[in-house]
Amino acid sequence: MENNSNKKIERIQWLDVLRGIAIILVVLFHFTTRYQQKYPNNSFVSDALFQIEFGWIGVYLFFMISGFIIYLTIQRKKGPFDFLVARLSRLMPPYWTAIILILLFEYIHAILFSEPNRNDLITVLFNIFMVPDIFKVHFLDGAFWSLYVEIKFYLIFAILWQVVNMKAKKVFYISYFFLLFAAIFHNYIHFIPTGDNFNYFLIFWSGIAACKVINEGFELWEYSIIIVLTTISTLGIYNKGLELIIGIPLFGFLFVASPFMFAKYPKTANLLSPIAFIGRISYSFYLIHQPVGYIALGLLAIVPLNYNLAVISAIIICGFIASLGFIFIEKLDKPITAYINNKIYNNGRKAVIYP
Repeated sequence: MENNSNKKIERIQWLDVLRGIAIILVVLFHFTTRYQQKYPNNSFVSDALFQIEFGWIGVYLFFMISGFIIYLTIQRKKGPFDFLVARLSRLMPPYWTAIILILLFEYIHAILFSEPNRNDLITVLFNIFMVPDIFKVHFLDGAFWSLYVEIKFYLIFAILWQVVNMKAKKVFYISYFFLLFAAIFHNYIHFIPTGDNFNYFLIFWSGIAACKVINEGFELWEYSIIIVLTTISTLGIYNKGLELIIGIPLFGFLFVASPFMFAKYPKTANLLSPIAFIGRISYSFYLIHQPVGYIALGLLAIVPLNYNLAVISAIIICGFIASLGFIFIEKLDKPITAYINNKIYNNGRKAVIYP
């Protein structure tokens, strides 16, 4: 793959498969477990065949994917500002569209379930500008918390990329071990305000390490140590979140095994193409799956419908809406990025298509 910002970067299908796995885990967790916790009175005529109680770990797979992609794509940008413009152009249009949908569906939800609308103007504004956590305002949707972690990672990594050589192995190790010690201190010794960010950033850095293994000859034994240390640190994130002990090593293995498998067995791409498609629309899927999915499940509970059929129906509905979002909203990032770059750099450079 050429290191040239003027060239189109093809999508990496095995990364889309990992995205697909991540969003499937998250959606099944929310539809089979979280829905019943939030709306116990809107029950179905039968129980679900399975409960994906561990599906929340899909968010951490998303974090690793983001670390991988950000490290890969920032090298093709002119500088931190160019990088941030591209990432925010990709992030914000679907996010703002999701906020509009959420406000609409929450209004409908309030009528259907006779619940007061929980949102006011201040809450909406703080969410629009992605600062609700700073001002202790609730998220318009529970899934939004991870987007704010992403934004923090973008900003911090862009600054680091500007001031130090993040491609240097020594610099990578220094930054990683700083995060590791800060996370362990926060988790096991003494609480640090906003200290959970150290835990999350460790996951991003593990994704960066995976990118170094694949593209820079980073040794597998070094990568394995990073995965093990990250796993040990995450034991302090959740008292009952021991799924991460299995999840993080498994995710780490998938990152280094998937490229090899896709290269050695080309038919794997065809076999896993449905999951890859879900991965391609995963951002829009993630943004709308709770407000849309919960409304769908609530209506299907009234029918009433078998819980398992209701979950499948809700997933199909969310997938259709997410596909529209991918086609008509997510792709706005490229003209937006090109327009801003033309205004700032005045060179007519085409926007990079991210993997």
